[in-house]
Amino acid sequence: MRQRNAQDYTPEEFDAVVEMIQGDTDLRADIEAITGQTLDGKTPRQLFNLFRTIQHTTEVQAAVVNYGRARQALRDTRAALEADADAEEALRLARAEIKRLELANDELRRKNYALNRAHGATPLPHVAGGRA
Repeated sequence: MRQRNAQDYTPEEFDAVVEMIQGDTDLRADIEAITGQTLDGKTPRQLFNLFRTIQHTTEVQAAVVNYGRARQALRDTRAALEADADAEEALRLARAEIKRLELANDELRRKNYALNRAHGATPLPHVAGGRA
């Protein structure tokens, strides 16, 4: 971010800035509050230089704010991606556990069927073939 040199402003821009500062009491009050000094007795060049200083400071402050927002957005995105990765890992583990339990259930059904046959019980049709 490069601050414009005073000579980079046209005479019209210079006059517009000075007229704006001299003619707007609210703006004058704001500048005085920001700088901590009165504008009474300031030359047009001094008023213009104050404007340039405040303009540059405002641009720097805006850049810092935008940088802060970008960093926060990056942190939020990283957190969201990590949460997604954690959720995917939890889902993978849950699926593996479900598969393990299904296999254990199938094995127990087979053992139950074998025990029922060994003791002469009539197996239920949906149990005989394994899963329902």
